[in-house]
Amino acid sequence: MTFPVTLIDRLAAESVLADCLQLALQHHLFDFLEAPLSAKLLAEKVGWHAEPTAHLLELLWSFGLLDRQQEGESLYYSSTSVVRPYLCQSGERYRGDAWQYRLQALRGFGHELNSMLKQPLPQYSDQLLHDATWAAAARGQIAQEQRALTADTACAIAATVEQFNRPARMLDMGGGPGLVSISLAQRFIQLTGVVQDLPLTAGVAQDNLHIAGVSDRFSAVSELAEDDCFDIIWCSSFLHFVADPVQTLAKLYRRLKPGGVLISAHARLSHDPQQVSRVLPFFLPLLMRGKPVFHHGQMVHMLEEAGFRVEDRGEYAFPMAPLHVHCAFKVDR
Repeated sequence: MTFPVTLIDRLAAESVLADCLQLALQHHLFDFLEAPLSAKLLAEKVGWHAEPTAHLLELLWSFGLLDRQQEGESLYYSSTSVVRPYLCQSGERYRGDAWQYRLQALRGFGHELNSMLKQPLPQYSDQLLHDATWAAAARGQIAQEQRALTADTACAIAATVEQFNRPARMLDMGGGPGLVSISLAQRFIQLTGVVQDLPLTAGVAQDNLHIAGVSDRFSAVSELAEDDCFDIIWCSSFLHFVADPVQTLAKLYRRLKPGGVLISAHARLSHDPQQVSRVLPFFLPLLMRGKPVFHHGQMVHMLEEAGFRVEDRGEYAFPMAPLHVHCAFKVDR
């Protein structure tokens, strides 16, 4: 087998690209370049020098983040139509802040990795779930990620699930800012439900539900009534943050009405190295901090142990990495 020289070289090169993209976002380059500008004109706006700015723009262009056109001897750069909604602050799917947050979090993990390897894995703790921190994330990077991708993916999954085609009540478990519920409520007008999360985070979701005009059908709470039951439970990445996923699934099973469905979307590590390479870099920090990430067949086993009939729906696109989706049905009894 040939040593993967090109792979390790590419990793080093992509570190440079990440730094350049972060700098571009911090100085709002994509916003300035909604209309074509030369490197000289852009440099004047940002306070840089023209020649190094031209080199930066060439790199961003080479990775498809900018368009380039030549007029006479001058080159003009502009944000591509594909990039504009995601990296211009005025874009409806802007996720520049979320991307920078994730980049810094992953780099911070990298700095901690050596010390982590010198001690045993920690026992599970709820360290990542402080309410104020989670609520701030719900207002910021999680909202950007739900708006940019998660909500659309949820709607694509829901379109394949029969329960969404009739009046149904849904629980959005650990729903953060509630934008998934908002998109589903707007898509399926007979849908009602609840977004459940920590108290301050639920407050963020309630505000968003009100602004979106769906608070007559959806509400946000931090605690569910003991006897509250649902036709649909949306459970995306939630089980990575609970101490006992099996026990949590058993509780969710009891929350479902007969014939109801739990939609599980979680990171999965398969036997395919290419699939693992798409997922593990983003979820290694959770594993190293004692959080559960599920291996091939593990989710199906846990769902079946809780009493569900399980359908494997495969991978779907989510922020950072693809998640594996299972539809788990509560059989009529």
